[in-house]
Amino acid sequence: MKSKLIFLCLFLYTSLSFAKEGMWLPFLLDKMNEKEMKGMGMKITAKDIYDINKGSLKDAVVIFGSGCTGEVVSEKGLVLTNHHCGYSAVQGLSSVQHDYLTNGFWAMNQNEELPCPGLSVTFIVRIDDVTSKVKLGIAENLSDSSKAKMRSVNIERLQKAFKDSTGYDASIKSFYYDNQFYLFLTEKYTDIRLVGFPPDGIGEFGGSTDNWSWPRHTGDFGVFRIYANKDNKPATYSKDNIAYKPKKSFTINIGGVKENDFTWVYGFPGKTTEYLSSDGVAEIMNILDPARISLREKSLAIMEQDMHASKDVFIKYASKKLRLANYYKKWQGELLGLQMNHAIEKKQTQEQAFMKWVKQDPERIRKYGNILDDLSAAYKREENSAKLNEYLTEGIGGSELIKATLAYRNIMKAVDSIPDMDSLILLKKGLMSYLTTCNIETDKKITKTLFGSFAAQIEPSEYTSESYIENMFQTSFLTSSQKIDALLGIKNKSDIKLVLAKDPAYKAYQFYDSIQLANSTLLKKNQQTINALYTLYIQALMEYNKGKQFYPDANSTLRVTYGKIEGVQPKDGMLYTYNTTLDGAMMKNNDTIEEFKVPEKLKLLYKTKDYGRYVILQHGKPTMPLAFLASNHTTGGNSGSPVMNAKGELIGTNFDRIWEGTMSDVLFDPELCRNITLDIRYTLFIIEKFGGAKWIVDEMKLVK
Repeated sequence: MKSKLIFLCLFLYTSLSFAKEGMWLPFLLDKMNEKEMKGMGMKITAKDIYDINKGSLKDAVVIFGSGCTGEVVSEKGLVLTNHHCGYSAVQGLSSVQHDYLTNGFWAMNQNEELPCPGLSVTFIVRIDDVTSKVKLGIAENLSDSSKAKMRSVNIERLQKAFKDSTGYDASIKSFYYDNQFYLFLTEKYTDIRLVGFPPDGIGEFGGSTDNWSWPRHTGDFGVFRIYANKDNKPATYSKDNIAYKPKKSFTINIGGVKENDFTWVYGFPGKTTEYLSSDGVAEIMNILDPARISLREKSLAIMEQDMHASKDVFIKYASKKLRLANYYKKWQGELLGLQMNHAIEKKQTQEQAFMKWVKQDPERIRKYGNILDDLSAAYKREENSAKLNEYLTEGIGGSELIKATLAYRNIMKAVDSIPDMDSLILLKKGLMSYLTTCNIETDKKITKTLFGSFAAQIEPSEYTSESYIENMFQTSFLTSSQKIDALLGIKNKSDIKLVLAKDPAYKAYQFYDSIQLANSTLLKKNQQTINALYTLYIQALMEYNKGKQFYPDANSTLRVTYGKIEGVQPKDGMLYTYNTTLDGAMMKNNDTIEEFKVPEKLKLLYKTKDYGRYVILQHGKPTMPLAFLASNHTTGGNSGSPVMNAKGELIGTNFDRIWEGTMSDVLFDPELCRNITLDIRYTLFIIEKFGGAKWIVDEMKLVK
């Protein structure tokens, strides 16, 4: 009886933990997850989540821009996403005179909405399994490179055929390291307009200090609108375009959440590597993360110092700093989490059990006997090139001036085809982008520091010396508008090529680009070997764990993950409760520190407790709910994802994970990993009470 009880407890624990892990394909939910989700409390069906024959929740979830998720929340194409997802678009609309980052923006009607050039949202039309078509004609005895080439040819042919026959964009993605392939038909809208955006004192409250942390008090949201032509189809910006009418939009529940409620997330997670071998995990812990952390730390320190000293530098570097700081802190947490969880040792224990199973059968020994040794050897071969790649990407690539010389390539290509040299003036905007988006002195400091790190860790050269860098910033054409005008004034085609080739910034770029090219060739070749080994390894793991439901690693495709609203005890003596309120934000308020400076109007709303219909009572006192924790398995790309209740109603917007659980991209710990969600009631409160834009909320369907 005792052994049976122990088995039952272990079974229940495994089942509950497993329920929290996984990024599942929505069109397979009815076969793989629906029963479990309903057992955890879900009240809707898999068809309500994904259906190609009628409007389903998939039609209300979009790829926002190029790397985030958004959700449609009205019948007039309103889209919610994260503040940080819309940050660069709003930065592009801002100036010293109209600082929408510091002061926020609220349209008071549709006519006041601002077009966002370059911004897009993309809908998923349908997903199909095309594995057999991609693998058609590929024999098992072919070499790995031959298989890859044939797959590539098949994929290109199929994508074109699907696009031609449907009229939609078609993309085929690999899953389980080329064991399966799925087709994604999509539709992209490019006329996107800004509707509402809270100021940094709300949308970025806590800044880098609170990023990836709990308790969290960041109002991380932005409101945009999709516009379409009169037929409701994608169209470039036009005053004649009308608000997009969606197939489906989210109903918003303002009734609140409580601990242990079922919850799920629908979005586009970017990348995970859950099935890495112990050597793959060791590469992350010993080479990749330490290099990335060290280099970004240096850049961020310089940016922050200069941003505090100048308003112009602040505006130019706000988005850049946000982008760098985001993954800088994530990598720190990931490394710590992997160390605390003894990730390498855990993987090695799993591998020992796997190899024990392999050795029990001669056929398995033939197929899988050398797989882990071969992976170990492949990772060993790429140690030096992996480190070099990080120092080239994060170090040399951290210099804005070096990256800006890519504009010279456009000139050299154009010179041979233009009718006369006066036509080069058309390229001036590209050449001027460095001056308009960067501060020369800030970039010079960063370049000197990062090039010095490259010299110390990899190899010094004439280009890493301070004297060369100083001369580069003084003499490069890109460092002044007068020099750019002089460059474009050259009348001889051969002369301009010769002059560009001598630009010291371009010479440095070419030198390191040649190193990058040679190194990437080595890395690519070795990575092909590693990927082919993982194709076999995943196949073996599926056979070893026969009957277990495998979810594919994230690859920026539409996924569902589910769990429950719950706090966590990240370490001994520390407890994170499941929710935060505006009270906590006010306790953090510090008018002398930009990251923690609460806007005056929000202070007044707090003082008068003017929370409207979104108020809650906590400990018998009125307060404003702000954020909550849940055990949904999320990652980058899930930023802005809708977080739903059991009925599929929107209760919040996903925007982060706790720092202690960021290793979930590599090793998911159900007892530690938590996603952070902005409570929808706080979003609506800020729009209605702080922004004074109740008309936006009135568009939405609210229920309790």
